[in-house]
Amino acid sequence: MKHCSKDDLIGFGVGLLENKGVAEKNARTIADIAVKTQAMGIHTHGMAIFPYFDKNIPDPIDPTAEPEVVKQSGATALIDGNYGFAQLALNLAKELAVEKAGKQGIALIVVRKCCWLGALGPYLHSLTQLGFLARLCAQTTTCRDAAPYGGIDAKFSTNPLALAFPTRGDPVISDFSTTTISMGRTNRMAQSGQHAPEAIFLDKEGNLSTDPKAALEGGSVLFIGGANFSYKGYGLSLWSEAIAALAGGQCNNPETKTSQSAGLTVIDPQSFAGHDYFYSEIERFKAHMLNSRVRPGFDKIRLPGQRVTHNLRESERTGILVEEGLLETLNALAARNGMAPIPAL
Repeated sequence: MKHCSKDDLIGFGVGLLENKGVAEKNARTIADIAVKTQAMGIHTHGMAIFPYFDKNIPDPIDPTAEPEVVKQSGATALIDGNYGFAQLALNLAKELAVEKAGKQGIALIVVRKCCWLGALGPYLHSLTQLGFLARLCAQTTTCRDAAPYGGIDAKFSTNPLALAFPTRGDPVISDFSTTTISMGRTNRMAQSGQHAPEAIFLDKEGNLSTDPKAALEGGSVLFIGGANFSYKGYGLSLWSEAIAALAGGQCNNPETKTSQSAGLTVIDPQSFAGHDYFYSEIERFKAHMLNSRVRPGFDKIRLPGQRVTHNLRESERTGILVEEGLLETLNALAARNGMAPIPAL
């Protein structure tokens, strides 16, 4: 791992995207969320998004596309990404959701026809800082990652889900695939020769396996719940497909153009029991929960999001960690685009 400065990483992202025809303001919005994701320690979805952009601009990602509000009412809105950057569509969705939830108490914004969002949790972090509860789900049209419960053939993407809410300390941010692990982690395990501690993959014949290569060679990743209880993740994943239909996007369909749909829900506690009660009750419950005895092999109980918020704070002090292999890839992109390399601190 190498430490790099936030400004250098953002500068790289902005420069690369501008070279590909993205307006400077939009490039900065996209780079900001990628670098924040990296700073949170989510290395599969942070700076790793730039090689993806390099391969997918201008097709299927239109570098000049702007997200468009197609329809809206008091608490809802529909945004068309126009096959552009999901980061821009989600930025607009967040702005609308904050405004609408502040007035209506709750907002649901759905998005269609955009590119890879990356990790979902980083989008919700700023909403918790404003005192909102938030939920974000996403789906991809053409991925063949997971089979329906009881099936063999993959018909879903990993359909991630993030849930977040504020506390008087760090926010709780839970960000996970509805499959047992993400495809990013599956690929990394396969590259390093790792096997899972239990059978969470199916091979192309439907046999259970601990080998990630089984999923990558015509098989699939099981949903949350594993071999016997994956109907739980299956149900969650179906919700993301329903949101895609709600948005006027495509449910999983390998015959269509690759894009993502997403649904963002934002809730203002003040419109319900109120901020004061919400925070006091959450703190009481946190103390109650953290008082549980600790299992053998664990040093303490942690809340979802503690690691990423810790990493975010540390990055301000020491710089942002980037894997050496990824840094080499990014600097190769820089060289091909006539840009200076990203220096290590």
